[in-house]
Amino acid sequence: STIGGASIVGRLTMGAANDRIGGKRSLIICFSILMCGFFCLLTARGTWMLFVFAIVYGFAHGGFFTVMSPTVAELFGTVSHGALFGIVLFCGTIGAAAGPILAGYTFDLTGSYQPIFMAMTGLLAVGFSLVFLLRPVAGVK
Repeated sequence: STIGGASIVGRLTMGAANDRIGGKRSLIICFSILMCGFFCLLTARGTWMLFVFAIVYGFAHGGFFTVMSPTVAELFGTVSHGALFGIVLFCGTIGAAAGPILAGYTFDLTGSYQPIFMAMTGLLAVGFSLVFLLRPVAGVK
């Protein structure tokens, strides 16, 4: 699929980028790309725009998966990496489970996915902003 293929490219590209520029900058890139993708989705006027979204989303989504674990280690050290990364994945799983349900409910109420796409774009903007606050925890290994 388009998303899967783009995800592979995103994982490889952002993995290499993460090694060179670090997790925080890599997260900023992934958030930026994903926000652009959702903007494309919000303004889509043809089927081809959905393919653009699929490529952009797949790349950024794959990048996030690759960047997240080393970023957790970079910020919090490796002593508790397993537990901390487990929490990150658990929270992601909750979002992945709740997202389609909320999207479907929103569509049933409004007859459109536009509100959920706008909400996702807003949440991405919040996440993007919060990345700038990330600082390594002092004294951890």
